[in-house]
Amino acid sequence: MAKNRKSKKKKNHLKIIFTLLVIIALIIFSYLIFNKLIMPVWERYKEKPVVTREIPYEEEKEEIKPVPMEEMVEVNLYFSDYQAMYLVPEKRKIPVSLSLAKQVVLEIINGPENSNLYPTIPKGTQLNELYIADDIAYVDLSEEVSKNHPGGSSAELMTVYSIVNTLTEIPPIKGVQILIAGNERESLVGHIDISKPLLRDEDWIKP
Repeated sequence: MAKNRKSKKKKNHLKIIFTLLVIIALIIFSYLIFNKLIMPVWERYKEKPVVTREIPYEEEKEEIKPVPMEEMVEVNLYFSDYQAMYLVPEKRKIPVSLSLAKQVVLEIINGPENSNLYPTIPKGTQLNELYIADDIAYVDLSEEVSKNHPGGSSAELMTVYSIVNTLTEIPPIKGVQILIAGNERESLVGHIDISKPLLRDEDWIKP
């Protein structure tokens, strides 16, 4: 009887130990499963999605620099009086530049602003080129300066000396030669010799 009791106790101990081992194994297995599978899923679930807000592209703003006021110079432009007998100066402010002489001739071509004065260069005339050499301004005008000219010695004088007297007020110009379509001509319409440079002549300026 005593032997049977001892054997039963041993079996019970073995069962308990086996049961404990199984429980421990299950705990370890469950821990591993939890750690390897469930935890990562849970962590991903807990993580808040990172929202990236797209910032609209902004063009680089260039620094706006103040535009300097262009320096102006006052010049005399000579236009004809109503009788085409004398030249009368009209003061005008134009921007200072390296091509001041060219701008002056363009202003003469555009005509007077004063309604009491009359244009001296025929309509349609273009300035082809203007260059200065040895204090002489060479003014190359288009064919219209002759073709559209009204004619007459007085009108021709007004045309020639409105250009000459205006330009000779701009240093270093001392004389002016008028060319037509790039060539030297004897005259515009047959009265005034323009085959050589002309000097300033204030006799044609109204006293």
